[in-house]
Amino acid sequence: MSTLEICLVRHAESVSNADGLWQGHGDSPLSDRGRTQTDALKHALADEEYDLVVSSDLSRAADTAQSARGPLELDPAWREIDVGDWEGMTMEQVVERFPEQIAALKERRTFAVGGGESWPGVFERTDGALRTLRERMPEGGRAIVFTHGGIIAAILAGLVGARGRWPWPLGRMRNTGRTTLRFSGDRVELVGHNDDSHVPDHQRKTYAPRSDQMVLRLISSEGANPTGNPARLDFNSAIKIARAKGAGGVMSVFGSGREIASLVQDTANPSTKDFRFVEPVAGSATDLLISENHQMLLDYGVRIVQI
Repeated sequence: MSTLEICLVRHAESVSNADGLWQGHGDSPLSDRGRTQTDALKHALADEEYDLVVSSDLSRAADTAQSARGPLELDPAWREIDVGDWEGMTMEQVVERFPEQIAALKERRTFAVGGGESWPGVFERTDGALRTLRERMPEGGRAIVFTHGGIIAAILAGLVGARGRWPWPLGRMRNTGRTTLRFSGDRVELVGHNDDSHVPDHQRKTYAPRSDQMVLRLISSEGANPTGNPARLDFNSAIKIARAKGAGGVMSVFGSGREIASLVQDTANPSTKDFRFVEPVAGSATDLLISENHQMLLDYGVRIVQI
């Protein structure tokens, strides 16, 4: 049976990202930080060979795609959601000018964001883009797609079968974060999620938990407890301890790749039996965001040297 590996990459930081502005189909260019991130990604991909390189036609994605080797195809099907009149606004401005839409958002009602696209419309578009890509490579191989955070999150939520839940169990894509999927028949495997370990520490934007949240860092380490590493704990106990701490921060535990994959599988709780997490290799870390009401996978199998 053929195996197709698809790497989904969120574009590097744009000027609108840096300024905290909504961007959908608007064509905000890369920021200085974004160009640095793209250079780092190019170095990380220097030895990678792909049979197909595809990108959203928006410049922030297409410019990031220059980091990959091979002919580049531009496809508008991989664009971010069209946010209509929200384009270029801050969240505060959106709340002030579109109270009805904000109310619909809070109530999880379907609506056209800013008069642009609805999420069901985005699902249809991106599912079609993914299906087309898979149909183009019936014998398997490797493809890399440069796209947008909302699109990657929507695809993952669909593969996990979690679009009816909120918040989605996988999300918060980092700029130039790589998410790698393997397709073999009906089986879908997540190899890595949101991996931006290629970016220098001072250029990375890590998620800072709120006072009511906690990050549980799962470190993959086979065998005995390495000197200096945090104590090995039962993961369920660690989650209870993290919840009890309350104040925003990071708590680290370590375990085998099998234990981590099993815990993340339970956290994501896919509604399809065909979605599986590949066991992370030793020397990598996985972050779970924990709050009183839910858990979310921030990243998976990221090289620990940059965490």
